[in-house]
Amino acid sequence: MSSTDQRDVAVIGAGIIGVMSAWRLAKQGHRVTVYDQWNTPNDRGASAGESRIFRTVYKEGTEYVPLLQKSLPLWEELQSAQDMTILQMCGGLTIGHPDHPDTRAVIDCAESEGLSHEILDHAQMAQRYPQFGLDKDEIGVYDPAAGIFRPELAVLAAREESKQLGATYRAYSRVLNIRDAAGRVAVDTGQDALHYDKVVLATGPWAAELAGLDPELIKAQQLAAGWFPAKNVAQHQPENMPISIRRHPDAGFSCFPILDGMAVKILPHHLRWPHLESPENLPRFVEADVVQATERAVARLMPGLDPTAIRVSTWTEGFTPDGVPLVGPSPANDNVILAVGMSGQGFKFAPMIGSIIADFVSTNASADAIDIMSTRRFEKE
Repeated sequence: MSSTDQRDVAVIGAGIIGVMSAWRLAKQGHRVTVYDQWNTPNDRGASAGESRIFRTVYKEGTEYVPLLQKSLPLWEELQSAQDMTILQMCGGLTIGHPDHPDTRAVIDCAESEGLSHEILDHAQMAQRYPQFGLDKDEIGVYDPAAGIFRPELAVLAAREESKQLGATYRAYSRVLNIRDAAGRVAVDTGQDALHYDKVVLATGPWAAELAGLDPELIKAQQLAAGWFPAKNVAQHQPENMPISIRRHPDAGFSCFPILDGMAVKILPHHLRWPHLESPENLPRFVEADVVQATERAVARLMPGLDPTAIRVSTWTEGFTPDGVPLVGPSPANDNVILAVGMSGQGFKFAPMIGSIIADFVSTNASADAIDIMSTRRFEKE
């Protein structure tokens, strides 16, 4: 990129989407400044919680598969550059009745996209993966191109790689406002007001504050997970246990193999994720009924775990009405690029979100952008 093509870009929000955008923007030669109201990594937004899932056979829709496939080599590039283990490929399972919509969607995705997968019946699951308790009529759908992230390390690695490429970070700098400034965009903080050619909003559950969107479009929700001690630690480590998504009449959850040396993380899906008036109001105390319901699910479906939550953690994420991210130029200002409303999906394909953002900054278009993420899809006619 020539110096005349380089742009001054502010990235607001330094979670995984923000730091990935900074990395890909800096890689394209732009001058990047990243703002966050806290430090980065931190445990206040959506990039916390010790672990995240990567999977390629995707129940949410085949439209995402190219992003996932293109993200994997970028994750590998980042790991190599920073000499960190961010993503450990351990395979993944979707477990449930063959007629459950999510089980069916995973099989349909794998078959329509020609993705490698296995369908394991009850007996095969019991022999190969005794960590999971299945009813006689349930199956497991195995995705070999799946794994487990260490999210805080991923944020750290992308931050460091972007800094090595010239990005600067302004920690503890809350952005109060963004506004048009004679064809540029002014970013106001309590300390100063600086002008940029483009601004990227990667503000996660705080999106409604600056994006100029209807507040109903992105709502912050509270997620809470519990950690359960394994009776056989080696059996529940990534070398021997895939990540999994469980669908059962009694419960639904994501399950993560051991990363802390003793306990499996369970993120329940069958319990309501409460809406928050503001991410600032995230409760750090998880009510006993939520913990007990998760413990009952573990007792019913995870025979290798002690059904006692020895640790509970909570964090927040921003969700759109349709559960699909908003990625692309803001309807209100083409110089503002949105990467918000990840709806619990964004981590796994964050490198490609960053690349799409960088393309929009550089050329106002991206061949990798997918229509379902359009920032204009909620506009009233």
